[in-house]
Amino acid sequence: MRKAGARLMLSLLLSTLPVTGFAAEADSACGGLTFDNGRLTTGRPLEAKGARTEACLREVAEAVKARPAIRSLTVAAKLPDAERLDGQGLAVAKAAAEVLVSAGIPRTRVSFVAPPGDANTPGQLQLAYVERPGPLAVARLRTASGPVSASLGEGEPKPRVAGDPLYAGELVATGDTGRAELALADGSHLFLSPHSAVRLGTLELTAERQRKVLLDLVKGTVETQAAPGGAGSTFEVRTRGAVAGVRGTRFRVAQQEDGTSRVETLEGKVALGAEQGSVDVGAGFGSRAKPAQAPEAPRALLTAPALERPRGGAYPKAPALVWKAVPGAKLYRVELAATADFTGDVRVQESANPTVDAAAPGAGKWFWRVLAVDADGFVGYPSKIFSFDVAG
Repeated sequence: MRKAGARLMLSLLLSTLPVTGFAAEADSACGGLTFDNGRLTTGRPLEAKGARTEACLREVAEAVKARPAIRSLTVAAKLPDAERLDGQGLAVAKAAAEVLVSAGIPRTRVSFVAPPGDANTPGQLQLAYVERPGPLAVARLRTASGPVSASLGEGEPKPRVAGDPLYAGELVATGDTGRAELALADGSHLFLSPHSAVRLGTLELTAERQRKVLLDLVKGTVETQAAPGGAGSTFEVRTRGAVAGVRGTRFRVAQQEDGTSRVETLEGKVALGAEQGSVDVGAGFGSRAKPAQAPEAPRALLTAPALERPRGGAYPKAPALVWKAVPGAKLYRVELAATADFTGDVRVQESANPTVDAAAPGAGKWFWRVLAVDADGFVGYPSKIFSFDVAG
């Protein structure tokens, strides 16, 4: 077994994943951005000029700067002839290009044109880009909420958003309120909890579905749904002191600040190995490896809490959430989200008792679930999901 903390050898045998979108904040001037085969489109029509247009162009500049493979950007001002002739259209396009330059795009990478527009269509700007062949992506950021960033080597972490490609060697990190779902190129999914960081290492995939995946958990907690692999496949999540080798499909790995590594297997089987020994952790069990010690014997995870109320219904304000106590639970983690898949902004509350006042921020439909946590920090199975409505 290789020593814990060893640098990973990086090799790629994958096709580039498509970048399907750039998720924007609700107050985005662009209404969202999409990078697709050389065309950069905005969520709402980009007017030829105005304060909102300038704000959107600054967002475009930030998105382009986060993609070093983009080597040129072209602004096209498509205006009716009455607004385009005598150099008017070119002046509008040049003004838009200057906004991009002032926002940090090198002037040598920005060009502008004024092609004919449709006489019956209001004038607008269109954007195109040229991207140089780059390294092969090993993953894509499928969903993200709160602060999520990625960095390569000693580089400065840069914010990342849903749709961004991710490459071998990149360190993907979430802030104190950040969450992220990574779609790996082999079909697996990786879920990062708040205040977590994972480095993407080797990801090889052959036509026979034999795969080799190595991920390095630097801190925090990740939950993995590993896709089926062919004979001889390996899927490992490494921490400072242990390796979790996947022999199943769904598990969590945590790297604690004191160096303890913890595994919780929800489906299948995971082998938790350290220099002092290894142990197989089957579904419904967890184990941990403290620094310089062999992994502990597997222990049963706590059962899923049974939710009592609310199980639907409308309320004038967020109600109290109530569930049945779980034997062995030291505390409960309550998760509240606006979507049933809990991939967006998730509000997390902790309670030592089987009830808590919901932290719903406002009107709308809210989904909730509860997980029990034992005295050593092992997190059990999630409860069923129920919802309630808060009146406007």
